[in-house]
Amino acid sequence: MPLFLLIITRRISLISTGVLLIMYAQSIIASPDVLLEGMDGNRHNLNEYIGKGKWTALNIWGTRCPPCMEEMPELIHFHDDHKDSNAIVVGVAIDFPSYGYAIKDQVADFIDEYLVEFPVLLSDAGISEKIGAGRLEGLPTTYLYTPEGKLVGMQVGGITRNILEAFIKKYESRTSTNTESKNIKSE
Repeated sequence: MPLFLLIITRRISLISTGVLLIMYAQSIIASPDVLLEGMDGNRHNLNEYIGKGKWTALNIWGTRCPPCMEEMPELIHFHDDHKDSNAIVVGVAIDFPSYGYAIKDQVADFIDEYLVEFPVLLSDAGISEKIGAGRLEGLPTTYLYTPEGKLVGMQVGGITRNILEAFIKKYESRTSTNTESKNIKSE
């Protein structure tokens, strides 16, 4: 399966290098059926969040990861700006730098300090393989799911709300154009 079809590059103030968001040529998986511990102590299935009619940015991060700390305000703003309309963020915390299972007390302190209001689940680096996206290559990593629950994009490294918004707009535009073309051909 070809890994990418389109690369959106933007310069961001958080990092001096360009940031890539890769669009998969076809969806890799539908909403993953994966149970993770939530900050509330209960087990939550990723299907509770993905494929429920909104775009979902699944962000894997660590509490002591500098790029994760830098991007968190962007994710918070993206979530706050879109949660009532078309998109949400779901965080998956893992330990950094060990990539082991997240330390719940550290995650709780981070959430309080950054005023994170989107759902945060706990895991380890194996989460990337559990969702069918291969080995986790670095932190932070963001996977982008369509409202129908198909994985269509990923970003290893920091991301901004502008990059997420541009990707969604571009993806929806391409999908809309493809649908219109199919309709014209079939008439």
